[in-house]
Amino acid sequence: MSRIVIFGECMVELVNRGADTLSKGYAGDTYNTAVYLKRCARDISVSYLTAIGADFLSDELLFKMGDEEINTDQVYRSEDRNLGLYMVRTDKHGERTFAYWRANSAATQTLNLMRGDLSNADVFYFSGISLAILDEVQRLKLFDLIDGFRAKGGKVVFDPNYRPRLWPGPEHAQLWTDKAYSHSDIAFPGGDDHLALYGHTDVDAIHQHVADLGVKEIIVKNGAVGVHIYEQDSHCIVPVERVETVVDTTAAGDAFNGGYLSARLSGKDVTDSASFGAKVAATVISYPGAIVEKDAFYKHIAALS
Repeated sequence: MSRIVIFGECMVELVNRGADTLSKGYAGDTYNTAVYLKRCARDISVSYLTAIGADFLSDELLFKMGDEEINTDQVYRSEDRNLGLYMVRTDKHGERTFAYWRANSAATQTLNLMRGDLSNADVFYFSGISLAILDEVQRLKLFDLIDGFRAKGGKVVFDPNYRPRLWPGPEHAQLWTDKAYSHSDIAFPGGDDHLALYGHTDVDAIHQHVADLGVKEIIVKNGAVGVHIYEQDSHCIVPVERVETVVDTTAAGDAFNGGYLSARLSGKDVTDSASFGAKVAATVISYPGAIVEKDAFYKHIAALS
């Protein structure tokens, strides 16, 4: 059984359902990936590394993780901080607008609260958001952890997921994002992220930048244009799945990553893995919220297969 540890923050998600109506869920970029990876590959062990509070919402999140069969052995408790929270509103095209309350969440202290290491894992996954919520001392702890993990043969996966509001400035974000790339074996750079962070205007520039930092398997997500995959000396393009009605694009990239990794860790090649990731993403954007109800998810995936 492959074992993957996914690091990041899961927050309370409030989705606007009407003028005075909100629905509550739990989501976050890396948590969304963990959920969809596990749903698509039940034989892969998925652990989520994070910190939560001691409040009732944190207790509910633990139950949600159990429902999704995500291991909580790497979930730590903070006695004085709670979960972060965000609210999302979508327009008629499925595009979303967010409001966040996360600055002092428990997850920002994860590396300070963490005990142990990654010795029981084969793969470690994190994102630019995972990095951004940490202070610089904890970021250095994280890369020490990654160095030890890779020295023992572990594989590292990174998605830059650039959010300007979480960084003091782009130069600071570039420094840490490049460090993350240089410590990774697989990366999921996005066209929008690289345009905003580096000014890269085409896939070739993105690929060159990431490859120069030593990443061997590069999956460039480029919106409706498709997915460009670079592995060793090969390059292929996998089209996205066409969706008749886009309801909510909140977790499209996270879902793609989860689908892709579920296939790769199950022995599929990069092309088949990207095709499956595209199906997972197409399913998720057909429903509201980041985490689609299980029965609807599996039914939609089956219809696309």
